[in-house]
Amino acid sequence: MLVAAVRVWAADAGFSSSLSSSDLKATGLDRLTPAERQRLDELIASYQHDTVAAAQKTAADAVAAKQAAEAEAKAAKAEVAESKAGKKGFFAKAKVMIVPGTQIEYLEIKSTIPGKFSGWGPYTVFPLANGQRWQVANNNDSYYTPKQENVEVEIRPASTGGFWMYFPTLKSRVRVKLLEEKK
Repeated sequence: MLVAAVRVWAADAGFSSSLSSSDLKATGLDRLTPAERQRLDELIASYQHDTVAAAQKTAADAVAAKQAAEAEAKAAKAEVAESKAGKKGFFAKAKVMIVPGTQIEYLEIKSTIPGKFSGWGPYTVFPLANGQRWQVANNNDSYYTPKQENVEVEIRPASTGGFWMYFPTLKSRVRVKLLEEKK
């Protein structure tokens, strides 16, 4: 407590009053008049106040920037969650009430199977570059080919219902069913 009291007294009394006589002599401040010392003390106090105020403002700005960044990140997460909640899968989009005799027309899907591809076997799952996942529908279908990269595929409706996955470069096809889209 004594140290704190001395610091408060030194701050009130001014910078030059807190110096020892040897420090005053070493710095040449002993040659100043009392009015000059008082003005020096006022300038030092003003400088300290401005420095502390600038540091406080910088800290407050940093806190505000951090809070703004956190709020922005939270808003972005909420927007992504809202977007995902509103995004329906392929079958959910395709469900409609149909009167018998109504013509249904599906759009052809063109995409690629990213990465290495060497064919398929029963229940093989094909993850497409567009985010969809299709699975071989028949458990006795298989096809093997030398490894290829980023194979192009086309999904077309089958005339008896369901879908075919065509491999134009392989001149082959396999019956598939859509799995839930990857999230």
